[in-house]
Amino acid sequence: MVHEYIEKLLNTRLDDAACRLIEQETHIVHFPNGYTILREGDSSLHFYFMLSGIIRGYYIDEKGNDITKCFCMENGVFATESLRTKSPSSFTIECLESCKCIKISYDLITGIMENNNEIRETVNKLFQREIAKLEFRIKDLVMLNAEERYNHFCKEYPELHNRVPLKYIASYIGVRIPSLSRIRKNRK
Repeated sequence: MVHEYIEKLLNTRLDDAACRLIEQETHIVHFPNGYTILREGDSSLHFYFMLSGIIRGYYIDEKGNDITKCFCMENGVFATESLRTKSPSSFTIECLESCKCIKISYDLITGIMENNNEIRETVNKLFQREIAKLEFRIKDLVMLNAEERYNHFCKEYPELHNRVPLKYIASYIGVRIPSLSRIRKNRK
């Protein structure tokens, strides 16, 4: 049952009305490796709970390079700024592995939040946690050298450095691939 996955991921209990809505209006979706879930400039009306796999969010700069914004994997949640702004996405979301997700509409999650204080607080904590991660990432990019940024990435995402291509990790921590290769070689 989909609501049971959501309760587990949010670490909360949903009331019967929310459970019924979720069972009626959400579903589990599968995306193959390499699939683009959302392109920059498109609007999204959905929020996703990751059950398995890895996705990556990325920007394209003026030279055509893609720059990794974020990763999301099992037990994570992803969406775009459309949830807050109702505007098109400023980044692209692609699957780095085959993914299994719960797809839930923004309207449904908003409606559940309006009627359930506990769910509203839980979702707000999720957003606060994401904002805190962004703040730490910005601080790391500004304050740490490349080796320190890679070490922090490995600590923050211990299972990703073996599952994600090196070029995406390099892009995420703001270094070139040869530099990251040297850093990894020196760590051994």
